[in-house]
Amino acid sequence: MTTLVIKAMEKVLNEKESLELITRMIDNTRKGMEKNAARPMLIFGYVSVLTALAVWFAIRQTGDYMYNLLWLSIPVLGWIIYWIMERGKTRTQGASQSHMGKIITRIWILLAVAMFLCAAAAFLVHPFPATFVITLLVSVGVSTTGLMVLYKPFIVCGLIGILLSFAFLWVDGINTIPLIAIAFVIIMVVPAHILQCAANKKLRSDV
Repeated sequence: MTTLVIKAMEKVLNEKESLELITRMIDNTRKGMEKNAARPMLIFGYVSVLTALAVWFAIRQTGDYMYNLLWLSIPVLGWIIYWIMERGKTRTQGASQSHMGKIITRIWILLAVAMFLCAAAAFLVHPFPATFVITLLVSVGVSTTGLMVLYKPFIVCGLIGILLSFAFLWVDGINTIPLIAIAFVIIMVVPAHILQCAANKKLRSDV
């Protein structure tokens, strides 16, 4: 009887410890996001929006759809700007990633590869719904990140992006480009600004 009671207590303690560990992992990942995730999302979000507007304006003025090649500048410009803004930081300032943070990073790497393949397919296969697929993938990435760390702005903006991505199945041609800009504002820029405001508020409260 005593042995059974001890085993039952150990089981309860193990379950409690497991829940505490999961909660701690989520909190640590969320803190890491608040500290490090806003800037890259803002950079790539604004670069995507500005590139979309540049492509739309160029095609509208010239009628030359070769300006769609400008889309390929997004990862190049994004990483260059990110590197310039981050190079002043010392290695000790970079937060070490939690296990969940590493999983989120791997998910985004996988999504980035999938988006690159979709962009390449758009130039090789016609018609190919690249705008629908890429917007859907980014939205899924943002909402999945939010679900993993229980961060509501990411969840809500990601879900709105998922719904908005289906509009690209009915809108075609040059009319899709302003919609792309709007989508990336909702999916990346808005939640990144909310995240940055939360991080700044927390930083002021800690001082």
